[in-house]
Amino acid sequence: IFKNALSYEEGLKSHMMKNTEWGAVVYLSHSEYGIGTEIRINNNSSYKTGYSAASGTNQTSLPGDYGTKTVSDNEGPAVTQAYNTPTGYLASTTGNITGIYDMSGGTHEYMASYKDGYGVNNGITATELAKTQYFDKYSTNSTWTSFNQKKLGDATGEMGPFYYYYDQDKGARVHNSWYNDTSNFVDSTVPWFYRGGNYDRGVLASQFFFANSAGGANDSLGSRLVLAIK
Repeated sequence: IFKNALSYEEGLKSHMMKNTEWGAVVYLSHSEYGIGTEIRINNNSSYKTGYSAASGTNQTSLPGDYGTKTVSDNEGPAVTQAYNTPTGYLASTTGNITGIYDMSGGTHEYMASYKDGYGVNNGITATELAKTQYFDKYSTNSTWTSFNQKKLGDATGEMGPFYYYYDQDKGARVHNSWYNDTSNFVDSTVPWFYRGGNYDRGVLASQFFFANSAGGANDSLGSRLVLAIK
């Protein structure tokens, strides 16, 4: 992902999104310049971009309601709606069609953000890792609850205090204080961050969801490309 993003458009400094860039987007989304609240989850189980959970679906549990039925299907109540509908706008960072979509749900998104010393385990060379402007590197002392190792503006440790409790599926997880989303920092076995949550994450997903991964290929993990517009 990192290599493909870097070579996409060098003139526009294309690169894989990192935590501090994700944080910039979600803080704007939560301000007077954005939707100002939790972005509605993209619960389309076919991984279609720009969708939003239909009103009346249950997103307060785990898993939340998900699927592919829309109003046009005429097969019972809609489960998900497209980006260009009033319901779809609620999954945008601005609450309208001009915003950024898929910041909650859809698919987990890898960030170019990792525990220092572990990036080369995933095929990125030392030369590429030296492009420090394209990475957020976290302390070698980080563990999965080291929220004090945050970077200012990355929307991780700033979401505290954090609480550890059982969800409806009987799984015990750490949750943040903003919207009770999953909140896991990076450690030696899972050194890469991912954000947003998957389409089925229900109550745990939002723009403030963050978790960790070993960095391997996974058909439910995606990424996001960033361009520096001239």
